Amino acid sequence: MSGTTDRAGVVRPRRPKEPPEDSIPLRAIVGALVMVALVAVVAQRATDAFTSVGGLLLVPAGYVFSYVQRRKANVATKVVLAVGLLAALGSFLQGVRFAETVDEARIPLASLFVWVQVLHSFDVPRRRDLAFSVVSSLILMAEAGALSFGTGFLVFLVPWTALAGAWLYLSQRPATHEVAEPAFVRRFRERGGAAPAFGRSLVAATAATLTAVSAVFLVLPRLPGAFVRLPPFAVRNAVAVEGFAGQVLNPGLPASAGPGGPVVDFAPTAYPGFGSTVDLRARGRLSDRIVMRVRTPQAALWRGQVYDTFDGTAWTASDTQTQTIGQDSIDQSFAIPAPAEGFGAPTRRIVTTFYVAGREPNIVFSAFAPEQVFFPTANLSIDAYGSLRSPIYLEDGMVYSVVSQVPVTTPAILRGAIGTYDAAAVRRYTQLPNDLPERDVALADRITGGAVTTYDKVMAVQRWLQRNTTYNLDVPRQPPGVDAVDWFLFDEREGFCEHIASAMAVLLRAEGIPTRLVTGFGPGERNPFTGYYEVREADAHAWVEVLYPGIGWVPYDPTFGVPPADPGLGGRFIAPEVIRAVGRFLASITPEPVRAAGRAAGRAIATAAQGVLAAWPVAVAGLGGLIAIGVLARRRKRVRGQGPSPTGAAAAFVTLSRALAEEGRARRDHETPEEFLTGVRREGILVQEAVPDAEAVVRAFEWERFSGVDLPPEQAADALAAAARVHERLARPS
Repeated sequence: MSGTTDRAGVVRPRRPKEPPEDSIPLRAIVGALVMVALVAVVAQRATDAFTSVGGLLLVPAGYVFSYVQRRKANVATKVVLAVGLLAALGSFLQGVRFAETVDEARIPLASLFVWVQVLHSFDVPRRRDLAFSVVSSLILMAEAGALSFGTGFLVFLVPWTALAGAWLYLSQRPATHEVAEPAFVRRFRERGGAAPAFGRSLVAATAATLTAVSAVFLVLPRLPGAFVRLPPFAVRNAVAVEGFAGQVLNPGLPASAGPGGPVVDFAPTAYPGFGSTVDLRARGRLSDRIVMRVRTPQAALWRGQVYDTFDGTAWTASDTQTQTIGQDSIDQSFAIPAPAEGFGAPTRRIVTTFYVAGREPNIVFSAFAPEQVFFPTANLSIDAYGSLRSPIYLEDGMVYSVVSQVPVTTPAILRGAIGTYDAAAVRRYTQLPNDLPERDVALADRITGGAVTTYDKVMAVQRWLQRNTTYNLDVPRQPPGVDAVDWFLFDEREGFCEHIASAMAVLLRAEGIPTRLVTGFGPGERNPFTGYYEVREADAHAWVEVLYPGIGWVPYDPTFGVPPADPGLGGRFIAPEVIRAVGRFLASITPEPVRAAGRAAGRAIATAAQGVLAAWPVAVAGLGGLIAIGVLARRRKRVRGQGPSPTGAAAAFVTLSRALAEEGRARRDHETPEEFLTGVRREGILVQEAVPDAEAVVRAFEWERFSGVDLPPEQAADALAAAARVHERLARPS
């Protein structure tokens, strides 16, 4: 016996070497897991072309080679693989040598993971080596998920999870060398056979894996990326703004769009609020096209432009002057001047990265208030309201980052705001149309009556709008010549964010509170699979900023909380964001004929659901009937599964066994009837008078069971009578 000898001279056997894994299905499943993970990484464009092609071709070859060579030492192969691993590590170190951000290190890191998997695939002779490959594929999937911008990652996650379930099932089965070869096996065909049992086990393992992976994936916190040196900023396609002089140019709007020009309605891909005016007469809908993905530690309103002058139908900016900001020569960032009103409240520093996905105006969107901007141009422009403009349009592939100081305000802080407003700020930010109807001012007085502080007045107006107005994108255009806010407050009571925000601004200005209108994008919807906020064209938004003395500008979004004009049945509930994200993804990959059929089926189901809700007593009664039928069917099935009731000597023996079980002596599974009777007598459970009857029952049962002939009716009756007498004597108090 070989082994090692300890200090006491005791020979301790060596751990036996694990034999090679011969299961082809297990190897095939592990290889498929690795290939799915590789394709997922390649699909995110996280590797160079050489690594992508090499990985996809070499991994299958490696698994075939490893299976053929599984019983050999393969020393030369291991040496070559070690050299290849060192080469991959050297390539990674060379690739990240000059990387300044984590984003720039993504491709070298992903390439390193891929080559480790490729090299390992040539040396997986044993089951534990295959398990390492599964863990390595999990790392690749995590890498792909971290780099994914959309829910398309589900295309790879779902099959990977199903394969992982199959691997769990097969890996728990004993290896070939662990199963003893029997000398003789008598096979009985069971109902359902082995194949259905295998299928049920595989489905159960896959379902358990899918549930566990989904639960862990959804509850894991999405941590903000840490920066090595600088936040990321890059430009793929730069299109210069012709004649740029600090102004905002919206490529989707006509050249005539502006103050005094014709009303410009909403085009699907061009929000008219990005430009020189916000016209409350405009109507239309924006598309659901994603315009940017945002990585941020907290959601925010992505501020674009500010307007301070209202003429009854449209907002404009009274100060159009801008100044140029140069780039710092050390870190290529732009230092943004602090707001003139300053910060009188605590702030939180957040770093936000914007990944542009479509052409947008030359506005540098950010959380209020930007402090430092990393943008791929040599200069930026800033206006008197702190809005930033770029000499190039935002194009697909552009990346930029903003460091912002976000005010952290509480009701106590805002109620305690003290000081006086600057006279110039009061004049600029409390301006109202000269022909504003008096009923608007009277309404503002009535809403804020009893409110003492600026904060309480602001909240009173916001609550009133949320309770008395509704959100409606299809509201008709107001009649010519009317004040748009007055019409909204007294005649329509329906509108979209521009109307609601404008109404709040006018009502607060009527109370002498400096307020201004802001346009930009809402936070977007957080994709639970990627952690990025997906901002769509339809997220273009308008809100207000209120000036507090001694604190500065504080944003308010009065549209939040305003109910839709016609929510419908589905609009009364908040669907989980995961279901919405998955639904959008499935809709994007489903052919139009299938989507049309699905919509028709959905309408039919909705109609049926409305009918059920209308006749709920009948539905409840029907549901109760179905439940009762199911319970009865299950009971009958259980009774049938127990077989027919015993007769003759068998019925007598069952009666005897139940009587003794009631006395605390049940028959054990391994006991024959004779052993059962002997044990009962030895334990003194039977009284002496009952022993002959018990013996008679056991003898009759044994004769009937082993002879194969039913007991004559008179003898069966005697056995039943004997069993009844035993039961009676046991039940009689001693």
